Amino acid sequence: MIYDDKTIRLNFKRWIPARILICLMMFTCCWTSYMCRLQMPILAVPMIKALPTEDVTGACFRDNERQRRSLLMFEPIDFIEEYILNQKLNFHEIKEIEGEGERIVREADETEHPVRPSTISLFNGLPFDWSPQVRGQLIASYGYGYLPGCFLGGVMALKWGPRKAILWTSVVAAIICLITPILADIHWGLLVFGRIIVGFTGGVTFPACHTLLAKWAPPNERARFVWSLLGGTFGTIFTYPMVAAIAQHINWESAWYIPSVLMLLWIVFWTLLAFDSPMEHPGISEEEKEYILSSQAGIVRMKKPTLRQTPIKAILTSIPFHSLIICHFGNLFLIFFYQNSLMLYMSKALGFELTKGGGAAGLPWAGRMIFGFFFCWAGDNIKKKQLISITKLRKIATIFSHFLPGIFLILVGYAECDLFLANVFLFFALGFNGAASISNLSNNQDISPNFAGFLYGIMNTFGSIASIIIPIMVEEIAGKHGNPIYKWRILFLIAAGVCIVSMIIFIIGGSGEIQKWNEIEERPDTEQGKARET
Repeated sequence: MIYDDKTIRLNFKRWIPARILICLMMFTCCWTSYMCRLQMPILAVPMIKALPTEDVTGACFRDNERQRRSLLMFEPIDFIEEYILNQKLNFHEIKEIEGEGERIVREADETEHPVRPSTISLFNGLPFDWSPQVRGQLIASYGYGYLPGCFLGGVMALKWGPRKAILWTSVVAAIICLITPILADIHWGLLVFGRIIVGFTGGVTFPACHTLLAKWAPPNERARFVWSLLGGTFGTIFTYPMVAAIAQHINWESAWYIPSVLMLLWIVFWTLLAFDSPMEHPGISEEEKEYILSSQAGIVRMKKPTLRQTPIKAILTSIPFHSLIICHFGNLFLIFFYQNSLMLYMSKALGFELTKGGGAAGLPWAGRMIFGFFFCWAGDNIKKKQLISITKLRKIATIFSHFLPGIFLILVGYAECDLFLANVFLFFALGFNGAASISNLSNNQDISPNFAGFLYGIMNTFGSIASIIIPIMVEEIAGKHGNPIYKWRILFLIAAGVCIVSMIIFIIGGSGEIQKWNEIEERPDTEQGKARET
């Protein structure tokens, strides 16, 4: 039998539906975005000469002996710093008597450790002689660009389309990450500027993906498409051990080069496989195109709306959208509180020793992906069988995504030195938050699929303010007082309160119904142009 090109294309279409490829590309897009995001927090420590001493404090000391524990979850900085302190600088422990107790201090041996020369010198793996304040700025600089990127990402997706918005911002991010060692050799300030740009590109990713999702997802499959945006969670699981292993076994410079090259390779696939809508996809079958378009008829408009057609005033005065913004803020408050503070609580307030290894860092994030997949599957089946309304589905889902995580955060505060219980509570706090994929992460698609990316850009901008609030709050309430456990309980109560209150507000004011302002109004000049054509 002779197979012509048309037959081969038809077989390919039946084997992999175009919308599945789009779903896969969105998953990997979020993955690569998080990879660029996490490189600096992981590599900031091996890039900078370690401090000569480290105080070890905490509440979990008994009988004047340090209780050596291992955390299942930790930040990548802790892993690499622990490696550097123990393997590279040959630390030894000494005991100092302080009143009635003891304080364990690590001191480095009196040996010289080379630092990087002032001239550009690549592939030597030597650290820079920068201050801890510089390291803090390097880590924080991503957030400086991320906030405006979230808002402008929705605008860029409207103006140029999500495919181009992601394509060009990904190219910029990959190139900057690739030349990061050169930027660092020139001056750390230039590296901060580069990270701000990378943060901006990361802010564009999710609003653009939501715009893409609105065009491709049939209503009964929308939750599973939203689950693909948890590719960022998978990126967290994958990036921790990969980047840490490259830095440990080769050098920190290669840990910039290798992921950047992988991202450039991914960009080639994005260029070939991603398209803004079924109408623009050259290889989609007529059956699949008809299925998507007919299921979205009267809900989603395939033609890209312009900025002038965006009902900004109606959006900013919409009570359901205000409720969604608050709900999304509660969700991100939980995420950022976990990322930025819980390991500080475990190590500084409780005094647990961190393990050496990157794989276990992704355990709660893996739980979030697994739980999220289950919730998405359940949500799609409930919608398909029309068991309850979309509004009730979204509001019930917030009980799992916001209320239960809030309860588990409170339990973490009372677990104290019971490491097993603390880890179980943390796992379920982040795991149940996977239900956010059918609550706040899907609701913008419900109320306005035509402007879903623009809505997500606004809600993600406000939600990301939590990343600025949390470090200041932790320092003011607990940090400056020496991290006592009773102060941290206050922080856990605040975090739980934010999650639960945001859920209550959404239950009162939220909606799963398409809003009137979702309809795109044709401008008079556009209508006249169509009349002339006819």
